[in-house]
Amino acid sequence: MFRVETLIIGLFALFAHWISFGHNSLMDTAMGYDLEDPSKSHHPLVTGKITLTAAHNVIHWSLCGLSVVAIIISLSVSPNPLLAIICIFLWFVFGYSYNSGLSKESLLSFLPISICFTAMGAWGWFLSHGAMNRLGWFLITYFFMTILFQISWSGHLKELELRERSNILVKMGARVQEGVFFPGYAYAYGVAVKLVNLAVGGLILLENLSHLRLGWYVALCCMAFYYLDKLTKPRKYMRGAELYGMSIMEIITIYLPIPLVLEWLEAFVLMLMGVVYFFAMNRLLWQKPYPRV
Repeated sequence: MFRVETLIIGLFALFAHWISFGHNSLMDTAMGYDLEDPSKSHHPLVTGKITLTAAHNVIHWSLCGLSVVAIIISLSVSPNPLLAIICIFLWFVFGYSYNSGLSKESLLSFLPISICFTAMGAWGWFLSHGAMNRLGWFLITYFFMTILFQISWSGHLKELELRERSNILVKMGARVQEGVFFPGYAYAYGVAVKLVNLAVGGLILLENLSHLRLGWYVALCCMAFYYLDKLTKPRKYMRGAELYGMSIMEIITIYLPIPLVLEWLEAFVLMLMGVVYFFAMNRLLWQKPYPRV
């Protein structure tokens, strides 16, 4: 059932997406990391098209505003405002810490951002539930594993040639040598994380099992296995192809649980909007079907 509250939360989520990713770009530039990354040389902050002063004022005042709006939404909608606000606190603190240096300086950088997105998902849960039941625990575990793979495998894979100190794949022996990717021991790590991710998706399926949902789960798992093989095996390293494969894997993994927990009409609308937004924004920003960063 679509309600005004749904529209308000959707608009809040859109602004939170813009501002949080803007905060990541702002801090990476302000701390000098993006200035040394050739793939970021076209960014407006790097080129000077947008000044750091303007960016700091827009991004940080917006973060302050978003925190207040999130609290108001929690107090107005949630059947358990205390737990909802606790989730907001964890979401903001871990996300802010990741963007403000941990993403580049800590070997465990994948933990704060995984916790950040898990807390964000838990906040969404508490907007409609008073307590965390078994399905809720499966969902937030799935969120954690999804971001864990996205950051600690895909995120580090696309930056492998920079050999940043926070890149755990380098510590596991992954490398690009003469244009060829060698996964080293990181292969087992990447495969294990995604398999656990998909297994938790299977537990979500069992909570609302039907033949149609089973077919959806199997189909998307097969697609995920295909791209998991492409992302983890030794191969010629072409950054554009890597980014495209990562993007498809993200879409598969993010979309897998949606019809498992929602009715098909609501799930279809959400997924269609997501796909259109993803590819349209990439075309607008990068002239590619995937992000160029």
